[in-house]
Amino acid sequence: MADRQVVEGVWPGPIIITRGRSRADARRWNDETPAGHLRLLRGGADFLAEATGTVAEYSNGVVYSPALYPSATRVWRRAGYRPFDSLIVMERGLAARWAAPERLVEPERNPNWDRVVEIDDAAFEGFWRMSGIGLAESSAATRRGIVLTVEDGPGTVGYAIVGADWGVAYLQRIAVMPQHSGKGIGADLLRAALNWARQEGARAVVLNVRDGADVARRLYHAHGFVDTGTRLEILRSGD
Repeated sequence: MADRQVVEGVWPGPIIITRGRSRADARRWNDETPAGHLRLLRGGADFLAEATGTVAEYSNGVVYSPALYPSATRVWRRAGYRPFDSLIVMERGLAARWAAPERLVEPERNPNWDRVVEIDDAAFEGFWRMSGIGLAESSAATRRGIVLTVEDGPGTVGYAIVGADWGVAYLQRIAVMPQHSGKGIGADLLRAALNWARQEGARAVVLNVRDGADVARRLYHAHGFVDTGTRLEILRSGD
């Protein structure tokens, strides 16, 4: 008997899709759109196309891939995906020194995710916002990870998610409440992320950023990050 597809979980919560040894997981892209986000964990184009069809039934027919290195997009293209957007990959080595944070940056292994989502919603627009599920997923994407937070006044006004794997650290996300921008909070979070990465034994920090995010790119350039010449691609299935 041929392997059949099995779906575990209840949409719009996270679901796991398997068929034999093939495996993928999916969730809503964010809380503002019914579009789906699908990750292929194991399997080929046929399974990916089948899993995409399953997610499309929940997500008004639109499914997005994660941000992928170009070499990883081939299976997605064979499954019918097409390019949607791209992100610039930047990197900084950790040998050179940098300034210390000017304010207290706290490591949070069990952060207040509701507040993190609130900051994220305020700092980003539309498609680029992340849900609590997506943010928690980012914090668990590496073998070791931490959420860094900054307070200004009565509550948390900025956060960063950073993780490390096999000598490389990844700045997954950084955001500051717009009314607190211009105070150096983003710089303090970035410096604290660099400090954490060095303490974890990383040799470099990697991040990705949108073309139009000029303020973020200036911050990263000012702290020694350089464009690598590589772009990550987000692909889309559906109209």
